[in-house]
Amino acid sequence: MRKLKKLLRKLSHAVIFIMMLVVFLLGELIFCSKATFRDFFTTEKVSALNDRPKHITKNIIVDALGISTNGGIKTLTENVINGIAEKRPNWYFTVLGRPDIEQPFNFKSNNIKIVYVDYSFSNALITICNILNFFTFGLVRDQLMQLLFYDNILFNKSSCDLYFDPYAEFVVNDYSIPKISVIHDILYFDVLKHFSNESVLWRKANAPKIITSSKKIITVSDFSRNKIIDSYNLNSDFVQTIHIKLANRIKNSERTPEFEKSTLEKFRLNAKKYLIYPSIVRTHKNHARLFQAFTKFMKHQNKICDLKLVIVGTVSPEVIKDLNKLIEENCDNKEQSEYIKNQIVFTNFIPNAELDILLSNALAMIFPSLYEGFGMPIIEAMNAGIPVACSNVTSLPEVAGNAALFFDPRNVDEITDTIDKIYRDKKLRNKLIQLGFERAKYFSDKNSMIDEYIQVFEQYMN
Repeated sequence: MRKLKKLLRKLSHAVIFIMMLVVFLLGELIFCSKATFRDFFTTEKVSALNDRPKHITKNIIVDALGISTNGGIKTLTENVINGIAEKRPNWYFTVLGRPDIEQPFNFKSNNIKIVYVDYSFSNALITICNILNFFTFGLVRDQLMQLLFYDNILFNKSSCDLYFDPYAEFVVNDYSIPKISVIHDILYFDVLKHFSNESVLWRKANAPKIITSSKKIITVSDFSRNKIIDSYNLNSDFVQTIHIKLANRIKNSERTPEFEKSTLEKFRLNAKKYLIYPSIVRTHKNHARLFQAFTKFMKHQNKICDLKLVIVGTVSPEVIKDLNKLIEENCDNKEQSEYIKNQIVFTNFIPNAELDILLSNALAMIFPSLYEGFGMPIIEAMNAGIPVACSNVTSLPEVAGNAALFFDPRNVDEITDTIDKIYRDKKLRNKLIQLGFERAKYFSDKNSMIDEYIQVFEQYMN
């Protein structure tokens, strides 16, 4: 009897704890979270789907809530939506974006409206969600996402003809609205170590739901298409490749010699005296091996080498510190390491006008990424008239074709040899430039890319 009373007491304590947890969670949802029912999506914002010109015949929601950085996905989304809106002025686009995005979206047409949605949670709510997700296998997370975000966004969902997700990561239930999702790659599936465990579990849990709730999956390369079909056992006609044809997106025909000179001076660069790698610094972008290879190349020069390495993209001071430490570990002395560190330039995010200058004046592009769903900088470099040296893995051979010097991105010695070859062999550089121009022609036909998206939209819209 005493043991039974003790057990009942423990059970009652557990029930009380769970009830308190639920009350606290509801309190967080209603009063503490920034994403409350009161201010998450105001009546004024919801009416964005109603405030349309009379000539509008189709209404499309674009879910860009997963885009927070200024990478290729943001660029593609802007160009696709702007392009379709221009060709179909009777279609109306409501784009849902994050207010904490690095740079605001650049949408130009009158039939596009951007709505920035603050859906951030307090730390306490995140902790509770993580605990409950662990015990419910992610069910709570998905329901919260549905409850707080999409039910409010699609408040007047009956007026929508299409739901377009250009960066499919979040779960969206089936509202009987045709949904087109873009899955750029399944990096989380192939290269687990580049994500946190929680991120991997989230993406893996979401992917099948995204697929089953979509009428069509679009991806950006045949490499990604085959991976998606094989990984999820899909019919081949369910996943369609639409290549990114934006090779000349940053080409500035109005640039002046004065601006070109000032841009190079801003970053302490001389024309044709540097290699360039446009990439946000993430593990799978392989900056560590590139730095090791560049250090090794610089050490092997018979005389002081003035070649620089330019990293274009967002990078934190902590990452720069780690990469500099890597250089120190691979150098013979402090003087040598300091010199090599000074030969590496981090630009962080720069406008397209400046990127155009840095690309066209580079000696070559070095692109050692371990995994790419497409690799937009490759075609931009070819269009800019500079030789390309890149990894021989994932989608890069498909995109670069015969117009690049390939290397094994996991082999530091091979990257070093590639840098040396592209630095010394002018004849090779000229050959790659000519091949690159030819390759870039196919990837410059933005008009045909937009038409492919329009065909998919028209096929599946209500």
